[in-house]
Amino acid sequence: MSQLGVALVSAGSALSGATIAGLFTLLKGRQESRERSADREEQRRQRRLDARRTAYMAFLKEFSLTTDACQRMLDTNAPAETETWETIGSGVADSFGRLFQAKLEVEMVGPPVMAAQAERVLEQVTTLIEECEEAYAQYDRYVRERGDADPVPLHELVEYTPRLVNRLNVQRDRFVGAARVQLDGDVNEVPTEVLSGYLGALGAFGNQSDGPQSG
Repeated sequence: MSQLGVALVSAGSALSGATIAGLFTLLKGRQESRERSADREEQRRQRRLDARRTAYMAFLKEFSLTTDACQRMLDTNAPAETETWETIGSGVADSFGRLFQAKLEVEMVGPPVMAAQAERVLEQVTTLIEECEEAYAQYDRYVRERGDADPVPLHELVEYTPRLVNRLNVQRDRFVGAARVQLDGDVNEVPTEVLSGYLGALGAFGNQSDGPQSG
């Protein structure tokens, strides 16, 4: 082979080696870029998951405090000689305000189905408070007119008290169940219909006619 041929072969080999090396470098760079992108996405997903878990737990904590306040309210006698309804209801009103703020946090972190379930919990709390307020007012008027009635605990005056409390607990359980489904799955990929189907499987109270209708 002539010197020119040898030079051309050598140059071609060097070029091929450089091309292959460059190709490997390019592929490695792309792989590393995909891995970094995947890591960033996983970190974002984990932060969203942590934010949702924190918000859900805060909501359940405030729910527990609110139900304790509701129980104290139900155990209060009506009418109270030295207290008005505003005084009696102030404790549960404060707890409800904190529960409402916790519900807003759930709305912020999502998903919408969880915000909707938190709203159902608040609706049941609202129903219970309104029923207590109305029962207190009615019995207070009755006592003022008769003047000889003894104080009676609110839970004996509120019609359907066991049913109202049960509905409240059921909505709490639905929130917990939906949260478990959401936190066990991909934070952005649990379909709304999956959670809606889960909630629907727990049953509804809408067809019952023997008590106040809510949620």
